[in-house]
Amino acid sequence: MTDLRALLTDGLRPGVYRWPSTAAADDVRRDAAAAGFGFVLLDTGEIHDKAGFLDLCATAFDLPRWFGRNWDALADSLSDRSTGEPEVVLWSGLRHLLEHDHDTVDVALQIFAEDTTNSGQLRVLIHETADAKTPDLLSSLPVL
Repeated sequence: MTDLRALLTDGLRPGVYRWPSTAAADDVRRDAAAAGFGFVLLDTGEIHDKAGFLDLCATAFDLPRWFGRNWDALADSLSDRSTGEPEVVLWSGLRHLLEHDHDTVDVALQIFAEDTTNSGQLRVLIHETADAKTPDLLSSLPVL
C-alpha cells in the first residue's frame, strides 16, 4: 500500500493540498480506485492561459457540452456534477501555468477550494517535487 492509498483509506478530508511526490499519474489513478475514489488528471504542463485551462477542465471533468468556458460556469458545472462520491484530482504542471497566467491559477484554486467545502467530493492534489521552492500563492495550502 502506498502513502497515498493509506491517506485515502484513512479518510483524507476534502480539500486542496500540496503533494510532493514522485508518483506517476497511473499510480495515483490505481491508488484512488483501490481506495474507492474516482480520479481526474488535470495536467496543465502545456497550458498557458485561462481559455486553455477551461478547455482542459471541460475534458478532464467531462463537463456538459453547454459548459460556458468561464469561471462561473466552471463553479456551477463542478457543483452540478457532484455525486458526493469521493474523487482525487491530480493537478500536475501547475507551476507551468502559474508562470504564464498567475490569475488563472489563483481563481482556479479558489473555485476548487469552494467546491471541496460545498460538495465534500474533491481532494485536489497539487503534484510538485519535494525540493521545489513553494510559490507564495501555494504557501498557505496544507502539505500531505
